[in-house]
Amino acid sequence: MSEAADGVHTATVLPAGRHFAVTWSLPAEFAGRTNAMLHRSRAFAKYGGHPVDILTFDSFRDYPTIRRVLTERGFLNEGTRVLNMWEDLPAVAEAVNERGGDATVYEHFAPLSTRSSIVVERLEGPHPRLARYAEDGKTLLQMDHFRPDGTLLLSDRHDAKREGFHGGRVLTLCDSRERPVRRWTSAWGLYRAWIEYLTSTDPAWFVVDNKDTARFMASVERDNALVLYQIHESHLASPSGSFAAELTQSATEVLPRLDRLDGVIFLTEQQERDVHLRQADVGNSYVVPNSREIGGTDPGVARNPRRGMQAASLNHRKRIDHAIRAVHQANERLSEPVTLDVFGGGSQLEALNELITSLGSDSTVSLKGHVTSAQQFFSSASFSLLTSTSEALPLALLESMAAGCIPITYDIRYGPASVITHGVNGFIVEQGNVDALAKCIEELVTMPKARLAELRAAARARAMEYSDANVVQKWADTMRDAVNRKRMPSPPVEVRIVDSSCTFRAAGSLEIELEVQTKVESKPLDSYLPAFYCSMKIRSREAFFRVASSKREERADGSISLMFVFPVEMMQALKECTADLMLETRYMKTTVVTRVPLAGLSGTATAYSTTLGNLSISFQ
Repeated sequence: MSEAADGVHTATVLPAGRHFAVTWSLPAEFAGRTNAMLHRSRAFAKYGGHPVDILTFDSFRDYPTIRRVLTERGFLNEGTRVLNMWEDLPAVAEAVNERGGDATVYEHFAPLSTRSSIVVERLEGPHPRLARYAEDGKTLLQMDHFRPDGTLLLSDRHDAKREGFHGGRVLTLCDSRERPVRRWTSAWGLYRAWIEYLTSTDPAWFVVDNKDTARFMASVERDNALVLYQIHESHLASPSGSFAAELTQSATEVLPRLDRLDGVIFLTEQQERDVHLRQADVGNSYVVPNSREIGGTDPGVARNPRRGMQAASLNHRKRIDHAIRAVHQANERLSEPVTLDVFGGGSQLEALNELITSLGSDSTVSLKGHVTSAQQFFSSASFSLLTSTSEALPLALLESMAAGCIPITYDIRYGPASVITHGVNGFIVEQGNVDALAKCIEELVTMPKARLAELRAAARARAMEYSDANVVQKWADTMRDAVNRKRMPSPPVEVRIVDSSCTFRAAGSLEIELEVQTKVESKPLDSYLPAFYCSMKIRSREAFFRVASSKREERADGSISLMFVFPVEMMQALKECTADLMLETRYMKTTVVTRVPLAGLSGTATAYSTTLGNLSISFQ
């Protein structure tokens, strides 16, 4: 890979086409996920050989100002730019108009300008908007969006079923003469129109970073578009639960849709494994970590061995109070004090200041507030702390190690154990154990200089594996593999379940045995090898568990005997619900879903566990 004088790498690593990063909005002040997206986009432009357009869909931010601020702070470069759907929408309307209108577009079209008796509210924002509400004054019934010149751009009604009552949505796009040119019954239709306008016939590569846009992008089905979703946080609500434990709200909305995406990107192997334990791998997941620009920091540069730092938002999930208490405890036993600088802002600022004062740690712990980039401060700190309840792969960890700043972290899901070898390039202590954290700080700051130098050099060497150049190459390999999967044929597949049985084991697991017959294009499968999965879909929810077949036997009559085992962790997670069992047969790009039958007895038979844990059956 060659590098020009301006530092831009000229080799083309990423596949040809337009490259996009997709999020919902882009504030001027942001945290880890947005930081990771912006950094990845800059790395794509510098090391991948293609510019990146960052797509945003919100209508309430001043994007000209945001672009200026991000450029001044170095978060945008010549190879990256921010696009907003509402800024492009006038051009989308003209492009749609050129392709010809639709007679049905006038249905439900009643812009606010035609409603002289309706009281409307002018909304603040980057472009003019008017809103109409129901009689309660709160329920939104219509919002009209206007171009800078005052002409109607989009009329968005929320009372299409019955005027004056919320229900039924129709969005009508208008040309520069305020004539309707296209209508949709959901916002997703409008979003897809923008995607179509951007991509045309060129290959398009989308990396999605936001759960809301991931749900929408899962519905984008274009032969020339590849959609990858990167998971930036832990999917489990509990930091200590099993792989089958309750999901976070965002994971609840996204995980059931992962199959519809061309690829799902995990930051660590550990998180990929845990997701596959709850809904078996169907071949569309990849592991690509976050990356950092590895500068020329000398890990052996002189620094105060007792100076620590932490870069994190001041919120409950980051548990900054643990770091403060650990430093306080260490200082109670050390002859010379340890100091801690915390870089970040958030809702816990006042409470943390009160904690520092109550502990008498004002001279040793300092909350520095939000900074544009904390990376520069790792070069002068001796160690860093990571005390979150959960992560995916925190950028601060890589930044610390790249600067030779020795990390001390909780053993959390996910990230630290993927990067740190305990005692070699950093330290991992029991999750949530403040005493253990304090003792580790004490041991580190009293180590001989030679030992500290070894740790710093090893930390930096490990961080080099996560350099921008290396990780962009991983992205390129992932994209090419994912597009090859997308191009696989989808032959018709017939599936018939001949027989089935259900067994509850005493240990708590559930076994499903099936006898299946399959055909492709009306011919016996013979040499074909379809993959079989059994999914347990919870009624009234999108969540499900899925396992791959654990036993597969070909029978003389051409049928296939299958065994599926739902482990005890899954069964314990199923409380107060009804679940349906489905057989998923996957062959190349074809998926056939079949309900699992079970012959009925006269009346109803229910197996249950007695108070002593024994099997009984109730017949009614």
